[in-house]
Amino acid sequence: MPRSITQYRVFIGSPGGLEAERTCFREKLRKFSEMHDDDVVFHPVGWEDTLPGAGRPQALINSDLEGCDYAVFVLHDRWGSATGSGHTSGTEEEFRLAEALHGKKIRNIALFFKKVDPGRLRDPGEQLKPVLAFKKRIEDRKKYLFRHYVDIEQFAEVLEKLLIDWKKAHANAGSGLSIGELTTGQPRTAPSPDSPRAPQFDYWIAEAFKLSDAGNHGGALFCAEKALETAKTEEGWARTRNIWGISQFHLGRRDEALGAFSEIADRLRNSADPDRRVVLANALFNKGVALSMLGRREEEVAAYDDLLARFGAAAEPALREQVAKALFNKGVALGALGRSGEAIAAFDDVLARFGAASEPALREQVAKALFNKGVALGALGRRQEEVAAYDDLLARFGAASEPALREQVAMALFNKGGALGRNAEAIAVYDDVLARFGAASEPALREVVAKALVNKGFALDTLGRNAEAIAVYDDVLARFGAASEPALREAVAKAKELRNRLQKPPA
Repeated sequence: MPRSITQYRVFIGSPGGLEAERTCFREKLRKFSEMHDDDVVFHPVGWEDTLPGAGRPQALINSDLEGCDYAVFVLHDRWGSATGSGHTSGTEEEFRLAEALHGKKIRNIALFFKKVDPGRLRDPGEQLKPVLAFKKRIEDRKKYLFRHYVDIEQFAEVLEKLLIDWKKAHANAGSGLSIGELTTGQPRTAPSPDSPRAPQFDYWIAEAFKLSDAGNHGGALFCAEKALETAKTEEGWARTRNIWGISQFHLGRRDEALGAFSEIADRLRNSADPDRRVVLANALFNKGVALSMLGRREEEVAAYDDLLARFGAAAEPALREQVAKALFNKGVALGALGRSGEAIAAFDDVLARFGAASEPALREQVAKALFNKGVALGALGRRQEEVAAYDDLLARFGAASEPALREQVAMALFNKGGALGRNAEAIAVYDDVLARFGAASEPALREVVAKALVNKGFALDTLGRNAEAIAVYDDVLARFGAASEPALREAVAKAKELRNRLQKPPA
């Protein structure tokens, strides 16, 4: 089966005077993608790539930014000049657009500030003043990841660490093995302020949860810190410390997040109170996720084992859900450590404990466990067992209407087609993907449809049915030719390449 490669477009914005950083940025992304020869490519995008056209130049650059997945901004001692749109510089306009796209199209915004000569700070001048004001706003809001650097070598080093983080995020959230998200333990209802003049604990923690859900992790952190100041019970402290850790995690401060989750686990370890046990389970699970993102897989497995030892036999719904998620994540971690047999056993444990569960959250974990079991079996070359795992998933959830289950069904069908090879049976499976999800609007399902069409065309070509293969590639172009998502653009490019190859006259 052709390998699927995901391209992430990374925008760089900067005022003038940072040409060396822009060159370093492009070279670092190119070398990183070459050295990590797998399923992720980082493609640099900047004003240098913008094609000439009619209209305001900055608007053309903005259009390129709108098609990116990540944004990097670099500033030193210059701010730039007005763009004619009410913004004081092109970098400011680009940053405002990236902010508007953050959490929708833009996955992450990173800012770099080059150290300024201390002598300049006494009389910053008209160019440096707005840079310093912008930096202070970023520091006060605590919303975006920012780094200081001294020279180009340090810039390159920090940029590489950033790419490693983004690559890990892809591995953890991709179509193969994935981990569960951090869990907040958010209450069902948000209380009102205790007093309009002096908000107390209930108000601050409710605001922290609300802002966290909205993706405003800097604001959530501020409210969590206020809640910590007003917490009067250990349970209240623990719930607040948990959301504080989650906010730090999303702001890129993973060591601080890990410390918070570990502190909760240590303080509540011997508690018999039902509510505190739930908070403890949340913290242990979140500790495992944080360790995963730090690359500390053995410790991650130990965190999940701690949770399972304490709550594996629990009957409370909230604890059963955490047990299922911990088992699933444990399987993923074991697979990443190369312990495939143990990973499969963990996924089987999910099925044994929760296979007959009716709760939506548990059904989702069962579907993910079956899918990931199939992936693990395929990696071991056990194709028949891999197909059987996907068939089990399809038998259980093939008619499900829940979005999370539909996505697992689509991916299971796609992987089943790949496991069957390039034959008529595989083509029939890809046709099943199209019949079920061909009209779907969800991004994840559209991606599976596009990849299924490409693979169907490839299989038809292998069987010598060239005219049918060309028709399938034309279908890819008709459906997704105008799409901006990287995965769909990749599928379109592949379909064009394979179509052109088939139409090329023999030499």
